[in-house]
Amino acid sequence: MTALTYATALLTTLLGLSSALCWIVPLVDVQITGWKLRWLDQMEPLESQEYPAVTIIVPALNEADTVEKAMQSLLTLDYPRFSILAVDDRSTDETGAILDRIASEKDHLQVVHVKSLPEGWLGKNHALHMGADSSKGDYLLFTDADVHMSSSTLLRSIGVMERENLDHLVILPDVDVRGFWETLSVWFFGVILTMGYKPWRVPDPKSKAYMGVGAFNLVRRTAYEKSGGHSVLPMDVADDMKLGKILKRSGARCNVMMAGGCVSVRWVVGLRGIVVGLTKNMFGGMDYNPVKAIAGILGIFLLAVWPAIGLFVGPTAGRIFCMIAIFNMVYAAFRAAPKRGANPLYGLGFPIAGLIVIYIILRSMWFTYRQGGIIWRGTLYPLDELRKGVV
Repeated sequence: MTALTYATALLTTLLGLSSALCWIVPLVDVQITGWKLRWLDQMEPLESQEYPAVTIIVPALNEADTVEKAMQSLLTLDYPRFSILAVDDRSTDETGAILDRIASEKDHLQVVHVKSLPEGWLGKNHALHMGADSSKGDYLLFTDADVHMSSSTLLRSIGVMERENLDHLVILPDVDVRGFWETLSVWFFGVILTMGYKPWRVPDPKSKAYMGVGAFNLVRRTAYEKSGGHSVLPMDVADDMKLGKILKRSGARCNVMMAGGCVSVRWVVGLRGIVVGLTKNMFGGMDYNPVKAIAGILGIFLLAVWPAIGLFVGPTAGRIFCMIAIFNMVYAAFRAAPKRGANPLYGLGFPIAGLIVIYIILRSMWFTYRQGGIIWRGTLYPLDELRKGVV
């Protein structure tokens, strides 16, 4: 065996081993913590003599296609004490008019109209900040203008908060996915997000692990105010995740659950929708740091792409390691399905999804540098300001 052949064999074996460990280590960590996946629809609704007041805060910018159905969904919640505060964030379509019409018919809904965006703020972050400032609830529920909830969602989630004395509860929504490419890409993105943020470590007060999601961030007001709230996040594009970060570091007690049908969202439409939608904030999720982006690309290649290559090249040991990695892909797909009943064999397609995500990262970097920032809902936010705003 020549030196080159030996080096190639060693390299492919090490790559296979690394790929297998990328999957095995977090799965073992889950077992070590003893964390069990819980579903909101299996939680008992709150029964109380005095229900805490909840304000649901919904930012909306040009959401005319989705906002009415989302509002009607929220208005059917059977919680005794809740109100909805919708923030129309400079919409140029019929969003504001739709919200005003619904508010004239329903006492639970109040609408705030934002006419201009103050300097130093992202639009959505400012809308959430205004909503929180205008609210009076003991709890604040931050959600999006395309999210639907079952009638018992608040009763169950507030029940969890009260019984477990939590300050922040994240509900990972059921994602309405359609077709192969949409399902595969969203599923893989959810898996790598889970592996990166470690929701099983979020309840541990000694861990720095945190999580947040735009569809459902339920926060105790006292904890929100202690953390500084969205005033700490004026220019952070990952506002939903970073809300979890500032809450955790301020000492909040946090947890994560699956929706189990209680919360759902049609997040993106089609493969093109995924690529275009994530182009805006993928680089931002890496703090606009090219080193982190390159590391992310290499990590995804090792995690998802190499096992499919290494299965057919190199010595037997390397191929076995790649086979173990692929087996764990399927198992991870089973554990992090976008909704109940989804076929975990989609995990076999994760190498393809990995290439798609790598392309999105590169595209996000390219567009951010070319534009000198990000364009979000028609507004250009300069890169220098975005980097200063990273929390």
